[in-house]
Amino acid sequence: MRIINKSRIPSRYHGSVHQCKTFPAFELLPSGRWLAGWKAAEKKTDAIHKTAQMTWSDDQGATWVPAFEPVKLPNIEGKPGQIISLYFLSLGGDRVLMVLNWVDESRPDLPFYDPKDESLKDTRIFYCFSENGGESWSDPLLMDTSGVGGPVPLTGPPIRLGDGSVLCQFEVNKYKGDPNKWIHRSAMIRSLDNGITWKNPTIVTNIPDMYYWDQRPNVLLDGTTLVNYFWTLDGKKNTYLNIHESKSIDGGNTWSQPMDTGIYGQPGRPVQLQDGRIACVSIDRTSLPVITIWIKEGLNEPFSVNLEVHRSAQPRQDSQKVSMNEAWQEMAAFSVGHPNLLYLGGTEVLAYYYAGLHHDCTDICYAHISLEKNKVKTLNRA
Repeated sequence: MRIINKSRIPSRYHGSVHQCKTFPAFELLPSGRWLAGWKAAEKKTDAIHKTAQMTWSDDQGATWVPAFEPVKLPNIEGKPGQIISLYFLSLGGDRVLMVLNWVDESRPDLPFYDPKDESLKDTRIFYCFSENGGESWSDPLLMDTSGVGGPVPLTGPPIRLGDGSVLCQFEVNKYKGDPNKWIHRSAMIRSLDNGITWKNPTIVTNIPDMYYWDQRPNVLLDGTTLVNYFWTLDGKKNTYLNIHESKSIDGGNTWSQPMDTGIYGQPGRPVQLQDGRIACVSIDRTSLPVITIWIKEGLNEPFSVNLEVHRSAQPRQDSQKVSMNEAWQEMAAFSVGHPNLLYLGGTEVLAYYYAGLHHDCTDICYAHISLEKNKVKTLNRA
């Protein structure tokens, strides 16, 4: 295994309202184009100015077109909103699906997360399409997630299964003013017509006092089996646990009980290589922020090989023993995070993440990596 090269998307926004770039999203199109997007804001948390931007590269990251805001999202019920994330899914040829998170900004003075009742601002999902590889987009449509009963922050890109159906992933949080106890849920909603309509939400995790945050699912090569990784917080013990893994063998309709992987930290989206191995990426912030790729031989095998991708000079950013409100405060100070993997074919992947010297000034970074197995040299004793 080796890192072929490392780089970052060029930035013209240091010292501006777009200097903090987080929630990176990458997608590979059949043409070879790399799409990239991210949240852009003046600071890490509760920024007045925030949006989502995108760009693309047709030469594997050697050059990128100037970043731009792909769409404007409409008001909902008369309330203005801003984009806080976007993600892509290639649908074949130059057709691309994009999902975006809208957050209510009718009261910009209120925090996104309210520590008083553990609630979020209203957060919705819009979606739209491009017919020219991301260069222009259709008018955004509002996805109907009203049946899940809470704000719905996206947790990553849509997933296309072998039967052509598409899953959109998100979390279900608690509305402001809801007097009930918050039970965090990871969820998905399905489209059977390439993203035109969405129905039948599925709850992936729903356990009181267990926070399976930041689900990171992907479909395996058989087109039906999915594996999902979670950043896991025990709400009773106020303790971060190891990353947990859940599996679905029926296209995401049902999920196994999340199990301990033995790896500590916050996970990213996994990929399966053509030889059947599964690669997952994580960030461990207990001593200093370190991003690592982990490899296992198959779905039911333990992770046994790893490759360090990024090591930051900043001190620890994870307390491990932490209450819910303390956890949100820590997240606001992360200067490195959201690592994910994009499969490029063969044994090659792209690991991407945000990183910077200060949490309010970060860039979108990536590493082109070969996960070819190391060859063992033997002596010829003939």
